[in-house]
Amino acid sequence: MENQEHINKIGQEFTLWGLLRFSFPSILNNFFSQLFKTLDDGLFISRFVGKSALAGINILNPIHFFQFSLNNLFAVGAPNLSSRKMGQGDQQEAKRIFSRIVIVALLIGGLFALGLNIFAYPLLNLLGADEELAKHAIISLRTVFAFTPITLTNAVFNNYYSTAGKPSMGLICSIVNGTVNIGLDVLLVVVKQMGVFGACLATISGDAVVFIIGLVFYFNRSHEIHFVNPEGKYFSTAVASCQNGLPQFINTVSLSISSLVMNYQLLRYVGNDGIAANSIVADLLRILTSLFFGYTLCVGPIISYNYGAKKPHRLRTLLKQNAAIWGMCSVVLTITGLLCRRPFISIFINPNENSEVFYSLTYYGLTIQYLSLPFFSGCVIIPRMLTAVNEIRASMTVAICRNVVLRLLCIMTVPLIFGYKGIWIAGLICEILAFSVDIYALNKHLPSYGYDAPLTIGSRG
Repeated sequence: MENQEHINKIGQEFTLWGLLRFSFPSILNNFFSQLFKTLDDGLFISRFVGKSALAGINILNPIHFFQFSLNNLFAVGAPNLSSRKMGQGDQQEAKRIFSRIVIVALLIGGLFALGLNIFAYPLLNLLGADEELAKHAIISLRTVFAFTPITLTNAVFNNYYSTAGKPSMGLICSIVNGTVNIGLDVLLVVVKQMGVFGACLATISGDAVVFIIGLVFYFNRSHEIHFVNPEGKYFSTAVASCQNGLPQFINTVSLSISSLVMNYQLLRYVGNDGIAANSIVADLLRILTSLFFGYTLCVGPIISYNYGAKKPHRLRTLLKQNAAIWGMCSVVLTITGLLCRRPFISIFINPNENSEVFYSLTYYGLTIQYLSLPFFSGCVIIPRMLTAVNEIRASMTVAICRNVVLRLLCIMTVPLIFGYKGIWIAGLICEILAFSVDIYALNKHLPSYGYDAPLTIGSRG
């Protein structure tokens, strides 16, 4: 076992700063990935195609969330399985799990893409797209989403880089993807004026290049995780991966549902301008929260490794380190976001070409969303921490509570009191309530982190 720990980089004992240094490439990877995606879908389309095209692309958000939920089902669950096997000393099975899940991801992604292509127009009607929005949305639906097998496999590759002890590879892929994407955006959208179709071609080109890089990396047998003979067991591995990724799957599926409801509310209270404004708000929020997602993707396998290796003292340390990192980063990012609202928005909105109402909607929504950031980030980290120590039911419960019960309830009721502003206020109320539930769930399952019992008032951790 000692030799295995020496081989596996995620098996080392981390200090607080050592953990941050190890996860830093993953954090930057997620940040740049979201930044480049925002520049593609937000800036170029908003600036060079128009807000109608921006609204058309973002009417597809529920489908994007569902696709992302498939990513989580395999790309989050499988690395946790492999990490536990590595902690138990079974390196070969960890590689087999990876090899099987890549094949499963390609198959599931292909079926998803085929279904979207067949039912494209009924889906657009369900999403509430009028003729103006549909003419832009259908282009993305039949180009970007046709690449779902590659997108899903890229997510598996990306999440396994940390498990393989090479989190810097994710950062490299993110920069390459972004460079290809933005370079082609300039050529196809700005120079060639190919509109939404040009932006879609840029997106899938970046994904294709990253896919090739991933194949080259994982065919290299010198890495801690690489392709091996899967030796069957596809179904059992897929089921086990889905069980581990189920909380994140439910989380993003429910986000898809709540996004659909939110779009209906925005169309009802504000119209197409509301959809376009919210797309900018959501993109700017995701840029900052991507830092937390990147951290959890890296620290999750580390927790799972030590859980599999039965090292409670390390689990307790990781729990305290996560709390410290969440506290420091959420405060810094919230203050940064609030101070930089106007310059952030000005990147997307030209005040000479857009109405004051559109700008005001965006500014107000962004203010409320940044105020919710500490609670939002806590709701990102805690479910991942529960999943990493195999508390699947608890993680799934808090995900359902947050994104099905609380979010839908708030989106439907708060606007009745505050009007259109209540659509964003609902998000803040939801995150505060959900964070309270998450804290309760984490405290209840502290024994999984090596504590004898949950903490009570007056007790010491």
